[in-house]
Amino acid sequence: MNTLVFAHRGYKLVAPENTLPSFKAALKYPIDGLEIDLHMTADGELVIIHDETVDRTSDGQGYVKDMTLAQLRALDFGSWFSEHFKGIQIMRFQDFLDWLADINYKGVLLIELKTDHVDYPGIEERALEASRQHQGAWSVIFQSFNPKTLQRLYQLDTHLHIDRLSFVPNPKDFLACHADRIQHINLDLRFALNRLLLKYFNKGQKFVPWVVDDQRYLERAFRQPLSAVITNQVARATLLRDKIQGIYES
Repeated sequence: MNTLVFAHRGYKLVAPENTLPSFKAALKYPIDGLEIDLHMTADGELVIIHDETVDRTSDGQGYVKDMTLAQLRALDFGSWFSEHFKGIQIMRFQDFLDWLADINYKGVLLIELKTDHVDYPGIEERALEASRQHQGAWSVIFQSFNPKTLQRLYQLDTHLHIDRLSFVPNPKDFLACHADRIQHINLDLRFALNRLLLKYFNKGQKFVPWVVDDQRYLERAFRQPLSAVITNQVARATLLRDKIQGIYES
């Protein structure tokens, strides 16, 4: 079994996270999936950004929820990383999906709904509706730290692949996983690679660790082997996987 490699916010070490250059950079390597984060604007548009505010990754300030798409597109989301990326705009989720279709993407799209700090009424329905426009073109996994969001997704479609993001193991998550309401528990790597948990919970096949960048932890994940890892170190992870598990063929 080959361990899947998910590029965390694209290849954020070489380009501004969650932007088109970052996703393009990640796809230059034999990864299996792109991990993205979704928030919702004041006018109901889904946009790809990690933080609740634009302060860290743009030249603006304020909460995404309080800004329209037009206001967000007026900001520079590249210069904070490097002048080479000056003028990069925030990506609308719909535009990102259309780009994946244009390049004939065949991997996995790991979508985190960022509802753990800000409530976005209807974000689950909007994200699901948008993702279904290209249904079957690639695989989709939804994940969130917010159990209410996961419950809502399950209510909308019991056949969705849904993962629970968590910092620490929770008995309720194991029960939900056993009942197939969620498929994986995506844990902080300190717990996902814990030997006792790996031993007693299906050898870790229900765990996906984040964010795994250190070479020692990557090697352990590939030797276990775990079903997947979420990493910033795209080049390192794919190289180590090929070294430990053999050349990967999708």
